[in-house]
Amino acid sequence: MYLDYAEDQAEKGVPMTMYDWSEKLNAFLRFNDREVLEDCGQITAAIAKSFAHSEFEKYRPIQDKLFESDFDKV
Repeated sequence: MYLDYAEDQAEKGVPMTMYDWSEKLNAFLRFNDREVLEDCGQITAAIAKSFAHSEFEKYRPIQDKLFESDFDKV
C-alpha cells in the first residue's frame, strides 16, 4: 500500500525530500498500528552480520541435504 502511494506521488511528479518520505512512512506505519523506530536502534551492522552468518550456518546442512544438481536430473 505504501509503495502504491509512493509510485502515485512519483507519477504525479510531486517533489518530496527524504524527510518528507520519512514522515509519510511513519504516518503510514502508525495508521496501521505499527511501532515506529525513532532512533537508529541498538543493533550494529556487525552484530546483524554475525547473526545472519550464524543463522546461515544452521541452515547450510539442510540446504546441502536438499541440493540436487542439474546433472542429477538428467
